[in-house]
Amino acid sequence: MSTTILQHGRVTWINIVRPTQFDMDQLQATYPHIHPLNLRDFMNDVEFPKIDHYDDYLFIVIQLPRWDAQEQISRPSEVDLLISRGILVTSHSGNLKPLSELFARAQADETMREKLMDCGASPLLYEILHDLIDYCFPILHKVNQNIRHIEDHLFQADTEHILQDVAIVRRDVIALRHILRPQYDIIHTLEQGNWSFIHDDLTLYWSNLGDHLAQLKAMLDEHMDVINGLSDTLDTLASHRIDGVVRVLTLITILTAPLTLLATVFGINVDLLPQQFHSILFLSVNILGVMLTLMLLRYLKRKHWL
Repeated sequence: MSTTILQHGRVTWINIVRPTQFDMDQLQATYPHIHPLNLRDFMNDVEFPKIDHYDDYLFIVIQLPRWDAQEQISRPSEVDLLISRGILVTSHSGNLKPLSELFARAQADETMREKLMDCGASPLLYEILHDLIDYCFPILHKVNQNIRHIEDHLFQADTEHILQDVAIVRRDVIALRHILRPQYDIIHTLEQGNWSFIHDDLTLYWSNLGDHLAQLKAMLDEHMDVINGLSDTLDTLASHRIDGVVRVLTLITILTAPLTLLATVFGINVDLLPQQFHSILFLSVNILGVMLTLMLLRYLKRKHWL
């Protein structure tokens, strides 16, 4: 069974990792007032962030980022929470490190368990949300390091590799913004709500979590502006390098045009060309071609095109 129950005083913390139907049946048998739709939400892998309020409990769905090393992008990881008077239920897939570590510390350390659960279920909810949201800051610091790496190598010759790095970082920033933006509404609802089983003195604490989310949003917006600027700079550099290649190829074509023209004319297979009667004509044609090429070079230099 994936359900672990932790109890301290009048507070019960039920932690469910990768919930099964048996877990939901046990939860419903213990707390029959839980709505069947919420029990079904516990089983869904992907649920949009929301907060449902009832007379005697709240059902909260939040999503936090986790790093997918294989695809190199942040994926949303869902946490379902149910809070009532003296009861807190957390359901998740077990891949969010701060939540798993917090429960393990509370389970192993009586002092930590007393600190988290002595004041009630709603302060415990705050501690969980606080750890989950603060865990996002190292993720954004990693994004910042990736951006600094791109800045340091932007003017190197390996443009294709840097372009791929820019695309990966931009995709990750977009994913993080998509994950974190809806969480602000959840915290705002907790801050504005008035429920008997949520401590009134937690309003400032919910506001503090909202400030942390606003700070994360500001950091992501800044990262997006920087990565867009780097992308524009990279496009300009790539365009400049392409222009250089085209310029060289154009000059080669122009400089070889006189010789190519003369070789074409005197390569015609007819009996009327004068090289049949003048043996010195071959040398004269080559000299003429070289002179035309030198004249073309001088003209291009005078125009400052070389």
